[in-house]
Amino acid sequence: MCRAFLIFLIFLSSLEANSLAGKYELYAPTIQSNGDEVIASGGAVIYNQNYAFSAQKVIYNQKSQILELIGDVYVSYEDDLQTKNDYLKIDLKKERFEGKKLFLHDSVSDLWVKSDRTIWNKKKYRLFKASISSCDVKNPDWQFKFYRGTYYSDAQYVALNHPRFYIKGVPVFYFPWFAFPTGTTRRSGLLKPYIGFENSENLLFVQPIFIAPYKNWDIELNPQIRLDRGIGLYSTLRFVDSKYSSGSVTMGIFREKNAYAASRNLEKSIHKGIEIKYQNSSPLSRYFKNSSKYKDGLLLDFTNLSDIDYINLKDDSKLAVNQLVTSKLNYYLTDSNRYVGFYAKYFIDTGKLNNDDTLQTLPSIQYHQFTKNLLFKNFLYSFDYKFKNSYRKEGLRARQHEISLPIIFNKRLFDDFLNFSISENLYYSRVNYIEGNSTIKNANYFSNYHNISVSSDLTKKYKNYIHNMQFDLSYIIPSFQTKNGYFADFIPFNLEQKSIRLKFNEYFYDLDGFDFLVHRIRQNIFLENEDENFDDLENEVIYKFSNDFFIRNTLIYSHQHKKLKKIQSGLYYNDDYNNLKLDHTFAEAPELDKINFLRADYSRKIDRQYSFFTGVDYDFDEDFTKEWRAGLRMKKKCWDYEIRYKESVTPSLTSIGTRSITRRGVYFFVRLANIGDVEIKSEKDFALDE
Repeated sequence: MCRAFLIFLIFLSSLEANSLAGKYELYAPTIQSNGDEVIASGGAVIYNQNYAFSAQKVIYNQKSQILELIGDVYVSYEDDLQTKNDYLKIDLKKERFEGKKLFLHDSVSDLWVKSDRTIWNKKKYRLFKASISSCDVKNPDWQFKFYRGTYYSDAQYVALNHPRFYIKGVPVFYFPWFAFPTGTTRRSGLLKPYIGFENSENLLFVQPIFIAPYKNWDIELNPQIRLDRGIGLYSTLRFVDSKYSSGSVTMGIFREKNAYAASRNLEKSIHKGIEIKYQNSSPLSRYFKNSSKYKDGLLLDFTNLSDIDYINLKDDSKLAVNQLVTSKLNYYLTDSNRYVGFYAKYFIDTGKLNNDDTLQTLPSIQYHQFTKNLLFKNFLYSFDYKFKNSYRKEGLRARQHEISLPIIFNKRLFDDFLNFSISENLYYSRVNYIEGNSTIKNANYFSNYHNISVSSDLTKKYKNYIHNMQFDLSYIIPSFQTKNGYFADFIPFNLEQKSIRLKFNEYFYDLDGFDFLVHRIRQNIFLENEDENFDDLENEVIYKFSNDFFIRNTLIYSHQHKKLKKIQSGLYYNDDYNNLKLDHTFAEAPELDKINFLRADYSRKIDRQYSFFTGVDYDFDEDFTKEWRAGLRMKKKCWDYEIRYKESVTPSLTSIGTRSITRRGVYFFVRLANIGDVEIKSEKDFALDE
C-alpha cells in the first residue's frame, strides 16, 4: 500500500511540474512515510521512459517536490549518458539536479568527467573542480583539469574555464579557456591549429575557422601568419546544392614582406588564386520527360593562380609536385544509342613567367553513335565525330574536325571457340589554322582501312590451378588515303599503317579463385614501314605471393631505339605488423621527359600502440633526394601522436624562372579522441639552388 502510494505521488508531482518528461515508477525493499517525506531504503530503483535512477536510499518531500538520492547513486539517460554520484538532489519543480562526487560517461563521445560538485539544469551540466578525458579512468594518459566548466549534453559541447592539460599526471599546457564538441554533428567553431617554425620565415601559425550555419553549406577560413615572411588568408566554401551535386570554391591571397621577397628574388610579392570544383551526376537529364532513358554528368575543376607559391603556401603538408596546373570542364549526355561530350582544358605552366604561348583546349566536342545493327544479320556500325579547338594567345592555333565510321561484320565460329570480325573503317580530318604565315596551309586527311580480327577467350582447369587465356589478333590494311596541307606537331591524326596488332592476356587462379598471376602483353607490327617495323612492346606482370604480398612490373620496349623505353616496377607487402611500398619508374626516350625515380615507404608496428615509419623519394637521373622522411607513431583509442622528420625540395618562382628551395623540418601531430588535434612543425630553409 505504501509503495503504491509513493509511486502515485511521484507521478502526480512530475505531471504538475511538467518535469523530466513522463511517469516515474519506484521499487524498493523498504518504504516508510514520515509527514511530508517518503523514505525508500535497501536499494531503490526509479525510472521512466528516459531516465533510470538507483541509490541505497531515496527521500521524497511531497511538499517541496525534492527527491534526494543518497549512496551509490547511478543515473542513466536514454542509454547514452551515465553518471555515478555519492549524493544527488533533484528539484522536480525547477527541473534541476545537484550532485556531489560525480562520475559522468557519455557513450556517444566516450568522454568521462569527474567532478566534486555538479549542477544540472535543462540538460546543462555545470562542473566544479573537475577533470575530463576519454582515456582509462584509473590512470589516464591525458586529461584536462579545471575549476569550472559546462557540459551541454543536448548540444554535445563542453566549455572549460582555465583548464590545465596533463599527460600522465604532469601538467603540460595551460589555457585561459578551451571548448570542444563531444559529438560528430557539423557545427561552427575552431578546427585543428597548425603551428610551425622555419628559419627564414620564423613562426608560422594557421588557425582554421569553421562556419556551418546550414546543413548544405559551410565555410572554412584559414588565416595564416608567417612572422618574417608575411600574412595570408585562404577560404573555402563547400556546398551541396542538390542530391545530385556538390562543389567547393577556394580563394587565397598571401602578401610577402618586401624584405623577404627581395632576399629570395621572388617574381611576385603577392600570391593569389582561386579554385572551383563542382560535380553533378544529373544536371539536365533529371528534367527530361523520359529521364530514366538518359544519363549525364558535369565535372568542373578550375584553378587560376599567380604562381606556384599560391599552392605551396596554402598547405605546407601538400606542396606542389608538378609545375603544370590543369583546369578542366567535362560534360556528357548519353542514352543507349549515343553519347555527346563537351570538354575543355586550360593549362598554366608555373615554370613560365607567362603562358601566352601555352596551348589550351578550348573546347573539344565529341558525338558518338554506339554500335548498332545494320541492314543485315551480323553487320554492325558506329559513328564518331570530334571537334578540337587548340588555342593560345601567341603562336599557331588550330581547329580540328575528325570523323570515324567503322562498318563491322562479326561472327562466332566453332561453337564460340573463336570470334571473327572484319571491318571497313572510314576516317576524315580537317584542320583550319589561325594566325599562321602564308606557308601554312589548312590540312585535309582522308583514309579508310580494313581490320580483320580473330579473338578467343579460353579457360581450362588443371589439377592445382585454373588457366584463362584471352587472345586477340588484328590485321590492319590501309586501302586508301589522301592528305594535303600542313601537319602541325601538336595536331593528332589517325594515321593507320598496314600492321598486325597482337593482344594476349592470361590469368592463373588457384582452386579457391585466387588470381595469383596476371600477364598482359601487346605488340603492333608495321608491315610497310621502312624506318620502323615494330611499335613499342608493352608487357605487364603481376605476381601475388599472397593477399598481403605481390610484385608488379610494367615495361615498354622501343624496337626503334633498341632499348627499354619505360619501366615501372613495384613491390608491395602488408600484414598485421609491416607495410612496405616500393615504386620505381624509369623512362628514357626522345619524346619523353627522362625519369629515373624511386619512391619507397616502410612502416612497422612495434607493439599494439607504437609504430615507426620511413620513406624516401629519390631522383637517380638528377642524383638528388627529392624528399626523405622518418618518424614514430603512437596510437591508442583515446589519443595518438606522430613525430616526423622530413627533408624536401620544393619549387619557387623567381624573376629568372623556377628555383628549388630545400627545407628540413620536424613535425609533431597529436590527436585527442573526440576533442581535436594540433600539428606543430619546425622547419629550416638551408639552401637556395642557383
